[in-house]
Amino acid sequence: MTMLRTCFMSGLCLSGFHAFWAFLVFMGWAQPLINFILELHMMDLPLTVQPFQLLRALELVVFAFLAGCSYGLVFYHIGKRVL
Repeated sequence: MTMLRTCFMSGLCLSGFHAFWAFLVFMGWAQPLINFILELHMMDLPLTVQPFQLLRALELVVFAFLAGCSYGLVFYHIGKRVL
């Protein structure tokens, strides 16, 4: 794999997860999911999912993409040295 492809795929994976989270918030399904996950872990934290904001969701997805690209770059160079 090339460095660019590794960065891009890592960015897409991480931003895809966050885009799915934004979709859950938009649909109103995020709070029940958080409550269910906390209950499975036997935790009771006062977490409240805020109302959906399109600009904030786009910022989240873009930031996650850039962070994923950074991770991909680091893992590419580690893999290149190890393999």
